[in-house]
Amino acid sequence: MESGALHSYSHLRISLLILVLACILPDAWSQRKGDMGIFGGASYYMGEINPSRHMYKPLPAVGGFYRYNFNQRNSLRFHAIYGSLRGDDLDFTNDFQQARQWNFETSFLEFAVNTEFNFFPYQYGKRKDRITPYVTGGLGYNFVFSSANRGTTDLVLTYGAGLKFSVSKRISAGGEWSFRKTFNDYLDGHANPGPDNTVFYHNNDWYSIVGIFVTYKFLGYLLDCPAYE
Repeated sequence: MESGALHSYSHLRISLLILVLACILPDAWSQRKGDMGIFGGASYYMGEINPSRHMYKPLPAVGGFYRYNFNQRNSLRFHAIYGSLRGDDLDFTNDFQQARQWNFETSFLEFAVNTEFNFFPYQYGKRKDRITPYVTGGLGYNFVFSSANRGTTDLVLTYGAGLKFSVSKRISAGGEWSFRKTFNDYLDGHANPGPDNTVFYHNNDWYSIVGIFVTYKFLGYLLDCPAYE
C-alpha cells in the first residue's frame, strides 16, 4: 500500500510539473525579449597535429540559436551548430609529423548555453544603441562522428567575442569568433605519443568556429518601456 501511494505521488508530481511547464513555456517562448538566429561560417581544429595555426583547413559550419535578452547588456543564448574538422601531419614540416603521417576528418554536432555581455547598450531599431562588440562564454556538449575515434561525446568550454548591429526594428546581424576547449585528446583520433609532446593548450584538443549570423526579434520589447527611452 505504501509503495502504491509513493508511486501515485510520483505520478502526481510529474503531472503537476508537466502542467506548470505547459503554462510557462508558451509564455516564455513568446517573450518580447527573445530573438532567433541562424549562423553560417567555418570550423577548424587545433591539437596535436596543428598546435598553433589559426584558420587551418577550415570546413563549413552552420547552426541556429535562440537568445533571451535580459536587458541592453546581458543575454543568454542557446545554440546548436553542425560542422567538420580535419588535419594532416604532412601539412607541417617537422620530422616527427612527416614520419608519422597521421590525418583525420570528422564531423560534430554541438549544443551549448552561453552568456553574452555587450560592451555598449544595445537595442533593435535605436540609432544610438544599434551596434556593440560583445564577449561570450559558456558550457556545451558535442557529439563527434568519425571512423578514427568511433564516435565520442564530451563537454566543452566555449568562449569568444563578436560584433552585432541592428539592421531594423526586428532584424540584426553580426559576426563571431569563438573557441572550444575539449576534455579529451581524441578529437583527431590520436593521443599524444609521449611526455615530450605534451603541451598545455593542445594536450586536450581544441576547435574554433568563426562566422556571421542574422537574427529576427519576435516583438518589440525595450522600446515599449519608458525606462529605456
